[in-house]
Amino acid sequence: MEIRNERKQHAVGQGFFHSAALLHGAAVKLRYVYDCGAMKKYSAALKRSIATYLTDVGGNRRLEFLFISHSHADHVSGLPVLLDAKKGMSVDTIVLPLFDVVDRLIEFAKSANDDPGVRGDQFYREFVVDPVAALSRFNPRQILLVSSGGPGDPDGPRFDGGPEFRGPIVAGLEDEVSRSSWKLSGSGTVDVIQDTETRIIARMADHVALVASPAPSSSISWLFSPYVDPAVSAKSAQFKIELLKSLNQGLAAGARIKKAKFQAWLDNPLNVMDLVVNKVHELVQAYNAVSADLNTTSMCLYSGPVPDEHGDTVHYGRFGKCSVRGNDRIAWLATGDADLKSSSRRKPFLRHYRRLTSKVSTLTLPHHGSESNFDAELLTAIEPNHFVAAADKFSKWRHPGTGVLQAVASHGRFISVVTSQSASEVIEVALLRR
Repeated sequence: MEIRNERKQHAVGQGFFHSAALLHGAAVKLRYVYDCGAMKKYSAALKRSIATYLTDVGGNRRLEFLFISHSHADHVSGLPVLLDAKKGMSVDTIVLPLFDVVDRLIEFAKSANDDPGVRGDQFYREFVVDPVAALSRFNPRQILLVSSGGPGDPDGPRFDGGPEFRGPIVAGLEDEVSRSSWKLSGSGTVDVIQDTETRIIARMADHVALVASPAPSSSISWLFSPYVDPAVSAKSAQFKIELLKSLNQGLAAGARIKKAKFQAWLDNPLNVMDLVVNKVHELVQAYNAVSADLNTTSMCLYSGPVPDEHGDTVHYGRFGKCSVRGNDRIAWLATGDADLKSSSRRKPFLRHYRRLTSKVSTLTLPHHGSESNFDAELLTAIEPNHFVAAADKFSKWRHPGTGVLQAVASHGRFISVVTSQSASEVIEVALLRR
């Protein structure tokens, strides 16, 4: 029995687009994508990468999973092209963090400030107003909203049991032998919020993971384990205060929004749409008043062997024009824009993945390799073979940061910076055999 994991970090410039497939023999059993977007400056590179991917996929354009790390425009802007009803992929299950409206407005303000071209992006506006409604246009069978599960087991989640379901089972279909079956595994609960003939919307903690098997009789399986790095509540509250101040500025006393009613005001989608269409200046003003780089909720993802299943492993990769081969670590771990510099946020991340880090071959550097999101403990605690930074030259940003590059080099590891140049793309193949 063998699982082959083929994966690619696409060259989309300042953004993120990762695609992968699980194969059994020569047959593709499952396809998945983690983020698909780029800043407006790199729209051509993003469209080129999506077109190449769709050509490579061929006729069977079905995604089992779309994982979305967070609500920044450069991670989601390509979804309307990727999932276009006529020319793109269909998607069965979309997995994304459960982020509140303030979280989404912060990301919109950040995007509008750094990349003004996104201000008129209709899909992105709709996504900020209501992610579930915006994603429903792509007709997924289900949408899974993931929240932080808290500290839990000090050694991280276990995947030898099933979660408690409050509602219908939401795991993968098992009656299509040409595809991988999959199930939800771990601890905690899965709460079904909506169940209709066309769609299931459910909420689960990040102690629940997705486990895929390439065949019904398979003795090995592949794990997708999310981790949600939550927003900093104090800074979110401060942004909310500054936004209220900006909105009320210059208004007569009777027309001002009262502080006690502001959250209820924000919970109205019509008001949020008005903000992202007509009050962008006020959003940006509030964002800049709090911080130039607010970190909001971001979902990380482990893609690799289940920790309690042992087998022979082989891994090889092409990173631009450099090739690397190994036979131990084969998993991929994405960090989105998680704030892993501060110990209080990094420790829970490392604890969550404690049972899985020994399998990690490739670690994507958080926030395009920003020094504001990185700490050298990520090197020593995980010990990956190599690193990926999805980044390109933009303004005065230094992504990846000089200190990050030096830390990786000093640790004797290889880093691939994936830019908008096709030659910089990362292609990896991992084999798990039993």
